[in-house]
Amino acid sequence: MFKYQHTILSLLLLVSTLTSLAQEVKPEAPKDTTYWKKKTSFGATFNQASFNDAWQSVQGARGSVGLNVFFNAKGEYTRGKLNWVNDLQMQYGLLDNGQGLRKTIDRIFFDTKLGERISPHWLFIANFNFQTQFAKGYNYGAGPDVTNPNGTITKSDLLVSNLFSPAFLTESIGLEWKPSKMFNMTFAPGALRQTIVLDQSIAPKAGERYGVPDGQKVRNDVALMQIVANLDKEIAKNINLKCRYAVFVKYNNLAAIDNRLDAKFTAKVNKYISTTFDVIVQYFQDQSMNVQVAQNLGVGFLYNFNDGKK
Repeated sequence: MFKYQHTILSLLLLVSTLTSLAQEVKPEAPKDTTYWKKKTSFGATFNQASFNDAWQSVQGARGSVGLNVFFNAKGEYTRGKLNWVNDLQMQYGLLDNGQGLRKTIDRIFFDTKLGERISPHWLFIANFNFQTQFAKGYNYGAGPDVTNPNGTITKSDLLVSNLFSPAFLTESIGLEWKPSKMFNMTFAPGALRQTIVLDQSIAPKAGERYGVPDGQKVRNDVALMQIVANLDKEIAKNINLKCRYAVFVKYNNLAAIDNRLDAKFTAKVNKYISTTFDVIVQYFQDQSMNVQVAQNLGVGFLYNFNDGKK
């Protein structure tokens, strides 16, 4: 009997000790993530056109099918006077109209901005921006003549762009005006920009590739002033407009001001179906003396995550 009493007493002492230790060791507090606001979206849009033989013979139309995919992620950290915003946007699209696959959109965009609030609507900021594309781009039928196996002569395609050809890196320090959550504008005197062309097989124009002299891979530019405005607004129920307008004024050529506008309209039909319309307008004298415009319209699915929730 004494033997069992001793065992029970030992177990009681052990349980008492463990209970005491558990009370002394406090559980680790959950990590505070309330300073972060995150938004992630991905999706795909489709477009298609088809015609029967009778229509094609009279109207001369050609059928096509296209697919665009995109992925956007944005995270904003705010704590006290500190504000840190990271924005990643990726888009890629292909179209087949019976002449082979051709790109319709190709974009890699990353922007990170660290700010210190100096007044309710003004911040002192340091910014880094990177832009390039995924794959090769061609000016179709603009290359030299080629002889086909059947003896016919056709024009070849001219390579005009590629991954990191061009790529643009921009570093700046300046001020940001942020009157609301949906709009901000930055002013950065002395911003630096590097234009990179790694693929030397790209066809040069007048001895240059995107302003980079033939035989070189990097060109450096200094801005007298860089101005960037961003808008992200619900312009109507289930319709969002997101746009970015950037102006780069070169200190050594005030007449050659680089302008670029990126705009994206998204109209949600329901939780997963949406219509998107992308517009890019730019004027870079290093690329063309004409205004360049690209647009893309599609219907497809869109999936959003906000702060880790659907």
